[in-house]
Amino acid sequence: MMYSGYDIFPYRSEFRDSVVNLLQHLWGEDSCANLLYFKWKYEDNPYSDAPLGIVALCQGQMVGFRGYFPIRFALCGKHDEFIILFPGDTCVHPDHRRKDLSIIMGNLAMETLAPHYRLFFNTSCTRNSMPGYQKMGFLPLVPKFHVSQYSVPGLARYILAAHEKKPLEASGITFGKFGNIVVADTPRPEEMASLAMRQHCRIPSIGLYRDEIFFRWRFANTRNKYIFYYRIEEDGATGYVVMGVSPNNQRGYILDYAAKDDSAIRKILGYIIKAKHFDILSIYDFGLDIALRPILQGLGFKTKSLVRMIEEKRHGEFPLLIRPVKKACAESDFFIDGIDARKIENWSLMPICSDAA
Repeated sequence: MMYSGYDIFPYRSEFRDSVVNLLQHLWGEDSCANLLYFKWKYEDNPYSDAPLGIVALCQGQMVGFRGYFPIRFALCGKHDEFIILFPGDTCVHPDHRRKDLSIIMGNLAMETLAPHYRLFFNTSCTRNSMPGYQKMGFLPLVPKFHVSQYSVPGLARYILAAHEKKPLEASGITFGKFGNIVVADTPRPEEMASLAMRQHCRIPSIGLYRDEIFFRWRFANTRNKYIFYYRIEEDGATGYVVMGVSPNNQRGYILDYAAKDDSAIRKILGYIIKAKHFDILSIYDFGLDIALRPILQGLGFKTKSLVRMIEEKRHGEFPLLIRPVKKACAESDFFIDGIDARKIENWSLMPICSDAA
C-alpha cells in the first residue's frame, strides 16, 4: 500500500539486511549482535515459517519496521493450541518519525495477519508507544509492575552500578551442585517441559505452551542472560526456576518456574537468597499464580516497595495490552472457546512469554 509517499507492505527475506541496519536505532550499533538477535527472534522462531512484520520504504530506502513475535499458547485442561502475536521492535528512522508510520504499519499488519492469527498481546508498552497502541484499539489487561525482595544496602549497590554491563562470568556465581540444588547456565529442556506440562493451571484459562521445543529455542536468546536453578531428588528434577540476569549481574528476574510441589520452588528461591546471588530479586506481578504468592510473601517479596516507586518514577507504569488481530473486531473476537481474553483471571501467564524477557 501507499501512504504519503511511503511504500508499506509485509516483510520479505530480501529486506533482512536493511531491516537489521534500521534496527540499530532500537537495538544499538553492534551490527553483528543485531543480526544474531534478529535471526534468533524472527528466523529461528519455531512458530512461524518466516519472520512476521511490516516494512516501510521511502524512495527505495528502508525507513520503518514493525515486527511480530509469535508464541504458542493453549487452553489449560484442553489440547487446543494457537499462536498469539506479540507486537514489538517497532522502529522508524529518526528522519521519518511523527508521521504515524508505526500506526499505519500496525493497521496493515491487522489486515494481513488476521486470516491466520487471533490475538495481539503487548507486554512491552512504553510512554512513547502507549498513544499509538491506544489509537489502534488495544485494551489494558492488567498493570505491569515488579514484586521484589532486597535489602537497603543491596538496592544501593544496584543503583550505583545501574549503568554497568558485565558478562555473566563476572557475576561471581558458581555453577554446580550444592546439596539438592543445581545451578547451571544452560537449560534442561526435556526435564523442564516435563515439569511445566504437568503443572496445575486454572481451568479454564489461557496459558503459555511450554514444551521441549519452546525451551530449546526460547533460551537461545542472544541478547539476554539466564541462570537455571533445579531442585534434584533421586528420581530427577522436582522443580526449576529460571532467572533473567540484569546487565550489571546484580538483579535477578524470575521468568519461569514449575515444580511437582510448592516446596521445591520455596527451597530454590530460599537457596538463591541465602547464597546472595543477587542484590534484588524481582518478578512481574502478572506472573504470580495462587501457590507462588504466599511463598514470595514468606521470603520477603513486597508489592509496595522502594524498587517499584523508583521504577514508576523513572519509566512509568504501563499495562499489558490486548487486541484481536482483526482490524474491525467485534465483541466475540475477544473470546477464545468461550473464555474472555480481556480478563486477567482467565490467563495463566509466565514472564518468559514477553518478547523482551
